[in-house]
Parts: sequence; C-alpha cells; structure tokens
Amino acid sequence: MITRLETWWNVGVHSFADDNGYDTAEVPRELIGYVTSSITDIKALVEAEGWAYDYGPTRLSVRAGRVHMALGWRLEVDRAAWAAVRGLDPRAGVRHDFAEHIARELIGLPSVCETDAVMTARYATGRGPVRRTWTWEGRHPGSRTV
Repeated sequence: MITRLETWWNVGVHSFADDNGYDTAEVPRELIGYVTSSITDIKALVEAEGWAYDYGPTRLSVRAGRVHMALGWRLEVDRAAWAAVRGLDPRAGVRHDFAEHIARELIGLPSVCETDAVMTARYATGRGPVRRTWTWEGRHPGSRTV
C-alpha cells in the first residue's frame, strides 16, 4: 500500500530551543533534521516493515521567530502487515489509518509534542484527500495555551 503524506509545520524558535536545549540559531536545522530522521523510526512503521521516502521539495524558512517548513513523504507498507500491527481488518480500508497514524506520530514526537508546534497534514485515503491540523491545544485537551 502506498500513500503520500504532506506536512506543513509552524514552530516557535524559542519554544523548540527552550524545550530541547538548543541555541536559537540551531533550531531550523535541528528541527528539520529531527523530524525527517524520526519518521522511519515510528514503531508501527518499523514493525510492519514499511518505509518513508522523501517526496517533493522541502521548504524551510524562519519568519517572525517561527520556523516554517514543508515536508512530504511517500509512505509504503504491506497492507496485511499494517493491519496486523494495528489490529485492523485487512479487508477494510486501512490507508486512512496508515496516513493518519504516521501524521499523528510525527506531531507527537518527544522533542516536538511539548512545543507550540502546529502541523497541518494532507494525505489521500482512497476516499479523497484529507487535511488535518494539530495544535498544542489539540495535543493537550483541557490545558491552557503555552
């Protein structure tokens, strides 16, 4: 099974630096490196022997104290293996779960989840495109903003 996952990130330089012990000048490089290297370590993807390939241009800029980056991947996994790892019926549509799970894991990465990061993901599910945005408040229901 193959799907594409496109993500757009908006992360405060100071938020990422403070939470992870970086100098603010290091944040853009460290953040993009961390996210791009972490995708292939997502537990379910590893267990299902799936893979994530770079897809499309990577964009990175810093404006008004915030890192803006666009990252895209071509995700591949065996449908039956993914269903087994996630406890799903392999005859059902598992593509949505695949893309959604990977996106959710990215925004939940340990060095990202406690920052003020906002990530919008777009992916195809076989039933049309899905666009979803995760915010700090969405990752911490009932909490006050950072």
